[in-house]
Amino acid sequence: MVDAYVASGDNSKALLALEDILVKDPTYIEAQEKKIEILNHQGRSKDAFNDIEEYISMYPSNPEYFYLRGILNLQKEKFSRAVEDFNTAIQYEMPEKYLYKVYLNRGMAHFNNQDFDLAEGDFEEVLNRKPKNAAAYHGKGMVDYEQGEYENAIVEFQKAIHIEDDNPITYFNLAMTYFRLDDKDNACYNFNKSCALGHRNACRLLLMECDINISNK
Repeated sequence: MVDAYVASGDNSKALLALEDILVKDPTYIEAQEKKIEILNHQGRSKDAFNDIEEYISMYPSNPEYFYLRGILNLQKEKFSRAVEDFNTAIQYEMPEKYLYKVYLNRGMAHFNNQDFDLAEGDFEEVLNRKPKNAAAYHGKGMVDYEQGEYENAIVEFQKAIHIEDDNPITYFNLAMTYFRLDDKDNACYNFNKSCALGHRNACRLLLMECDINISNK
């Protein structure tokens, strides 16, 4: 029902439906994440943050709320604070079924702090729990890319695409990796794939660097 409301653009009804769910189970992670997503879409990120802070004040030992605050700090580019929140979620024994999410997002925070070894360790931890997690492979690819290990990055991005073949960002980053290796054919092929999936920078680079007419794709 929530997804139907979101699809129809009725975010107010979606939020009401989510509140009904959260009254029964306030630690329901998927519902909390969806609520944060809708509030952010409405430009109400401060409301989302205050909401989670209130949950933490009421339930100071619940790991779910530290995880959610970590997500909000990650979105606000407060990466060190996000890491602290994710560490607390692990310390307070995040339920096993959600633990991979903590490691995935902590890995992203470490990556943005340029703590690449810690980021890679977290992405590996995700894959130990969820071997078919495209985001973790993509994260490993970005770690390799940032360290100039382009051949390794290609392998990781391709693993991500094998699992999830409709993510324009992964195709774009794969294209950029080939571009760094002066492999224009593979770069352009993947810019084209990314552009077709709606990535504007991929379309721009396709026009600038490749002999491809976008209107005839």
